[in-house]
Amino acid sequence: MNNSELLSYLKSQVSDVVEIPAPVLKEGAPAHEGKPYRDPFLFIDCPAAKLYTLAEIMKSDPKLDFDYLIMLTAADYLKPEPKMDVIYHFMSFKHRHKIFIKVSVPRENGSVPSITPLWKTADWQEREVYDMYGIKFEGHPNMKRILMWEGFAGWPMKKDFQHIPDRYDD
Repeated sequence: MNNSELLSYLKSQVSDVVEIPAPVLKEGAPAHEGKPYRDPFLFIDCPAAKLYTLAEIMKSDPKLDFDYLIMLTAADYLKPEPKMDVIYHFMSFKHRHKIFIKVSVPRENGSVPSITPLWKTADWQEREVYDMYGIKFEGHPNMKRILMWEGFAGWPMKKDFQHIPDRYDD
């Protein structure tokens, strides 16, 4: 299944998914900047409310069979509009296709459904995103900090994070 077929099939299952277009070279950019690089995989945007439905279909549908969660991370944006993205990268070993899924959430009190029931490898990755960015994963079996200590003030990977010196500083 190529990317356009994969996108069509996913849209037939969850109509709210949208392809993220490839970046284009800015008009008048210097020649040395070259064409922006992008992996040849499908990149889609999915609303947080539809993520678990999409993930269930991706995991259980034999035409898709996404059996491997490669990575789960987040990104923080202050401009042009403040938001955060949770980014998933999946692969199907059987069909040899890969997909990136981006889910946008608000910077404050953002949350998405946990996919840990579908892919056990999401457990620590969701906890890391929570610990560094403050994004909650609803339904996660153990949603607590994994890298920072309980009681740590703030979310270190947020762009506006300000470290407050404490007793652990030298």
